[in-house]
Amino acid sequence: MTKSERRNWIINIENTAATVSAQVGQAVVDSVFRRYGAHGIEDLNPSDLSEVFNELYAIEADLD
Repeated sequence: MTKSERRNWIINIENTAATVSAQVGQAVVDSVFRRYGAHGIEDLNPSDLSEVFNELYAIEADLD
């Protein structure tokens, strides 16, 4: 994964996490990160970025 790709995943995760957090609380976002052994976005393993985004995006989609 290039630095640019990693940066794009992080931006997407940040945006989706902000929406989820605003609507249902930060605890939900934190629980997703914990499932991947992370305390925040910067702790995530690069190989998990797409999966974390997909989980957060699915939660966001269910909020609509």
